[in-house]
Amino acid sequence: MRLLPTVILCLALIGPVGYQAAAQGFVATPVEISTDKVNVKGTVYWLHKVLKGHTLYSISKAYGVSVDEIKAANPSLSEGLKAGMLIYIPDKAATTGTVTADQPENTSVTTEQPTKEKPQKKVVKDKKKYKKYNVKWYETLDDVAVKFNVTVEAIISLNDIDTVSGKRIRSVMIPDKEYMRSMETGQPDTTGETAEEEDDRIPVVTFPVTEQKPVPENGVYTISLVLPFNASGRTDNINAYAADFYAGVLTAAADLKEKGLFSGFELNVVDLSRYGSAWELIADNVLNDSELIIGPISERDMQPIASYARSRQIPVVSPLDLGTETLAQDNPWFYLFPPQSDLALAHQLDKIADTSDADTVESVTVIYEQGYDRSDEVTGTFAGLNERGVKFRTFKYDFLSGRGIDTLMSRSLDSLTLNKVIIPSMSEAFITDALRNLNLIKSGMGYNIEVYGLSRWKSFETIEQDYFHALDLRLAMSYYIDYNRPEVMDFINKYRAAFNTEPSSFSFQGYDIMTFFVNAMNTWGTDFPSGIINERKSLLQSDVLFLPVSSGSGYENRAFKDICFTDNWLVTEE
Repeated sequence: MRLLPTVILCLALIGPVGYQAAAQGFVATPVEISTDKVNVKGTVYWLHKVLKGHTLYSISKAYGVSVDEIKAANPSLSEGLKAGMLIYIPDKAATTGTVTADQPENTSVTTEQPTKEKPQKKVVKDKKKYKKYNVKWYETLDDVAVKFNVTVEAIISLNDIDTVSGKRIRSVMIPDKEYMRSMETGQPDTTGETAEEEDDRIPVVTFPVTEQKPVPENGVYTISLVLPFNASGRTDNINAYAADFYAGVLTAAADLKEKGLFSGFELNVVDLSRYGSAWELIADNVLNDSELIIGPISERDMQPIASYARSRQIPVVSPLDLGTETLAQDNPWFYLFPPQSDLALAHQLDKIADTSDADTVESVTVIYEQGYDRSDEVTGTFAGLNERGVKFRTFKYDFLSGRGIDTLMSRSLDSLTLNKVIIPSMSEAFITDALRNLNLIKSGMGYNIEVYGLSRWKSFETIEQDYFHALDLRLAMSYYIDYNRPEVMDFINKYRAAFNTEPSSFSFQGYDIMTFFVNAMNTWGTDFPSGIINERKSLLQSDVLFLPVSSGSGYENRAFKDICFTDNWLVTEE
C-alpha cells in the first residue's frame, strides 16, 4: 500500500474526526467551502480538497479569490488540477478586517452580516488551564488520544463534544492526569476550563547550546514525529511513504499502550509540508519540548533538524534516508536507523572469519568476473579477508566464454571439505552463471558448498530460486520479515483492523522504530542514548545494533538479518 489517500481515508474513518465527503449526485460538482485552515508563514489558507468536476474557475468563485491567486499559492498546479489534490486557497478575511480566532475582539467587521456576540469561555474558580491542541486534518480523536496518552472518553468529556453530529473538530483541550483521575472516580469536571492558546508567531531561529535535558517535570516524555503529509503530491509520492510510516507508528503506540508501556509518553506529530522549509518548522518552536525527534525522511530536511537537535542535545533519528550518514559526523545525538548497504559485505566477511581459521577443515573461495579485478566489491573482499586473517583462493572467468567452466571452477574448490564461496558481484547475468556452475559441481561432483551473497540478489528476477536453496545461499539483509513469527502476524492483524489494508515495508519500519525507542526510554530514561549503544535487538523487520561512526560522532545501525535458503525449500533466519 503506497497510496496516501487510502491511508488518510482509513485514519479518518477510525474515529469521530474525519472528512465529510461532498455530495456527488450533481452533474456539475458543487464547490463546498472547506472547514480546514492552515497558517503558512503568517498567511492563512483554506485547505480545499479537489473533487471530480471541480475547476479552478468554480473554486475561485466559491472562495471569492482569483484563479491567479490560487495558482500563486499552489505551484503544483502547473501540472494541472486533479481530483484528490489538496490545494491552498488564500483566506482574504484573515487579513481584511473580518474577525478571526487570531484577532482581537475590537477588530472592525463588515456590515453585510450581523456581528455575532463572542461566546464567553467557562472558567473554573481556580482558572485552571489545559493545553490546547489544534487537530490536524488527517487525525482522529483516537490519534490525539494516543499522542497525549489519554483516553478518547476524557477528551470528549472535557471538550463537551457531540459525537453524533459528525461535526469537524478543529481543536481540543487535552486532559491532564488530575482530570484523568477524576474520570476514574466518576466525577469529571466538565465546566470548560480555559485553554492555553498556541502561539502562531515565528521568532528568529537561534540554536542555544544547553545542558543535557533533565527528566521532564511532568514525568512525560514527548516524542516528536516530523513527516511530510503532502497530499498534493509535490514531493514525488514521499507523502505516501510518510502515511504508511505514520500508520505503523500509530499501531506501535496503541500496542505499547495496551501493554502498559506508553503511560509516560506523548506523541507530537508535526506536518512538515505545512512549512516552507524545515528551518521554518524549527522557528515555530514545535520541537522545543522534545525528548526524542524521529524524522524527517529526506536528507535535505534532516540537515537543519539534526543541527537543531545537536544544539539542544535532543536525540534525533533518521528513519529512512541512507544519505543522511554524513550528518552523523560530529553530532553525537544523531542515529541513522537503516543499515548502510555497503556494510553488508563486511558483515558477510565477519561471518566467514568467525568460523574460518588455520585449524578448521573449511575452504574459502572468491569467484568474480574477469575484468572486474579493481571493482569496489572485489578489492573490498580481498582486503577484508586479508584484514581478518582468512586464507582464500580465487577464481575469475568470463561467463561468455562458453560451457565447461564448471570443471575449471572445481579446481579452486576442495572436494574433501566445506567450501565457503563468496561472489562479490552485482551483475545478475554473472551471478546466474556462477550459481549454475556451482550447482553442477555440487550435484554432479559431490562437493560441499555454501554461498555467501549480497542482499540485492533477493530482488533479482532471472536467477532460478532452485540455485539459492541447492547452494545454501546466505544473505545479509537490511530488512527481512519472517511471516511465520507470531509477533509479525499480530502486527499485521492489528494493522488490517485499524486501516483495512496491508502494511508496507514503511509501515513495518514505523512500528519497529517506535517500539525500539519507547522500550529504550522505558528502560534507561534520559540515559537511553548510552543504554542502546552496543545493544543488539531483533525487531519485526529490522535488527538494531547502534555503533559510533567515528570518535565523537553519531551512530549508525550495523545490524543485519542473516537468512539462509535451505535445501528443503525453507528460508530461515540464523
